[in-house]
Amino acid sequence: MLICSALFFNAATIGCGKAGDHSDSEAIHDDHDGHDHEHEEGHDHDSEEHDHDHADSEKSHEGHDHSGLIEMKESTMKRFGVETEKINPSEFAEVTLVSGRIEAKASDEGVATATRNGILTLSPNINVGVRVGIGSSIGSISASNVQGGDPTVQAVAVRNAAKRELDRLKPLHDDGIVSTEEYNNALRAYEEADAAVKTSKQGSASVNSPKAGIITQLLAKSGEYVEIGQRIAVISGNTSLTLRADVPEKYISRLSGITSANFRPASSDIILDLDELNGKMISNAGSSVSENGYIPVYFSFSNNGAVAPGAFAEIFLKSGVRHDVISVPKEAIVEINGNKCVYAAHGKDHFIKHLVTLGASDGKRVEVLSGLDAGEEVVVKGAQAVRMAETSATAVPGHTHNH
Repeated sequence: MLICSALFFNAATIGCGKAGDHSDSEAIHDDHDGHDHEHEEGHDHDSEEHDHDHADSEKSHEGHDHSGLIEMKESTMKRFGVETEKINPSEFAEVTLVSGRIEAKASDEGVATATRNGILTLSPNINVGVRVGIGSSIGSISASNVQGGDPTVQAVAVRNAAKRELDRLKPLHDDGIVSTEEYNNALRAYEEADAAVKTSKQGSASVNSPKAGIITQLLAKSGEYVEIGQRIAVISGNTSLTLRADVPEKYISRLSGITSANFRPASSDIILDLDELNGKMISNAGSSVSENGYIPVYFSFSNNGAVAPGAFAEIFLKSGVRHDVISVPKEAIVEINGNKCVYAAHGKDHFIKHLVTLGASDGKRVEVLSGLDAGEEVVVKGAQAVRMAETSATAVPGHTHNH
């Protein structure tokens, strides 16, 4: 059975190419050290009484194939979410990687303001990041503890004094003792004082949200004195956001060709495509001015609920498009001993590994320069599960010739 031994060793030593990665081939070979298939006493592979069948043993190990293929049954693939995609040449955009920030659009913001002078008390649970509805109470303002007293109380006192003066002058005016001019002055003073009372709210005044959304800024604190019209809180509807890409000046020549972008918020591992979020560029090279060595480029997009304003982002600016480019999703790439590999389907329930050379990335997909042919079915989800199946096949626990 020297043929069997040689076949096993050859499969175990194939590298990261169109076969399995058996970096542990020496360990596998060690299992055969001292094992003489031809001369071992009492060992007859041709004997019908021999209870070890090499063919059955090899088939019993999922992921183990001496031809360099990796076996994985359909039930296992479903369990680990293994999915494949047929790779065909398509358009691929040139990419410039920059940093930036996600900002709320001014048209999608509302500001809650103070409706009177006094001491602000924020409502319970009001904080940055809290979602509020339109008309929701953000806080209240009271002037009862303000030095000088409640201005509403003062307005009432002024009105009452004006009313007493008016009542005193009226009979005198009727008798011709007080001139009409003096009486009209008293009447005007009363009307102004009465108007001041009607426009002033007694007790505490509420501060309400002008729109539904998330509080992105609190500009005043509980216990702080505020004046009428002062900004208390900023509320963002978050339905539409702005992506600001800070482009280094050295890339200024690329600005005119930028068409769209992919981006990854700092708090997420998910790459988002502006084209899938109704994104569009709202500034270009002609309308941007350099700021501290960077040229800001702005995009607007619809929020899918997974993005919060204020977050920093990694941005992949897309410009000139190339055609007939072979690319794979980033999730398809597996790094093995410094080499980049992908797994391709090879018949039913089998995969084979390809060493690939990579090019540019747009954040979601990676260009494949060599090692992969158009039309191949590549593992795009669950590649690590296939790698595990390959590793377990390489180790071959139990595949020792103990008799």
